[in-house]
Amino acid sequence: MTLSMNSVSLPWVSKVKYLGVCFLCNTGKLDLSETIRKFYRQFNNIMSVLGKGSREMNAIHLMKTYCSPTLTYGIENVAICDYTKHKVHVWNYCFRHIFSCCWCDSVKPLQCFCNILPILNVVDQNKLLFWKNVYQL
Repeated sequence: MTLSMNSVSLPWVSKVKYLGVCFLCNTGKLDLSETIRKFYRQFNNIMSVLGKGSREMNAIHLMKTYCSPTLTYGIENVAICDYTKHKVHVWNYCFRHIFSCCWCDSVKPLQCFCNILPILNVVDQNKLLFWKNVYQL
């Protein structure tokens, strides 16, 4: 099937970028590799400025303020599959790094201690807020 616009044939591509979110056309999944690179770049900048020491809560606050919007941008408008859920768990890796805990331990107690929702709950909250704003218009 060929798509045309103004009698010009449009080529089929394997990846489409819309509002900063890359969609894989053949599978319908999100390509979060660029988003995750941006997230890690911001997180590494925060950690290099703070350095090692007892500044965990400062790092958590900065990560929530600067890195979380990068990771969750545009996700509230798409259906999240297991592949995307797995990719979004970079948030947990950062908690483990900040608190120097074992990679096999759960970060839920740390998130509870810091009064921060798990990232998938934040995504669901953003979806609810998005649809609330849409229906209020």
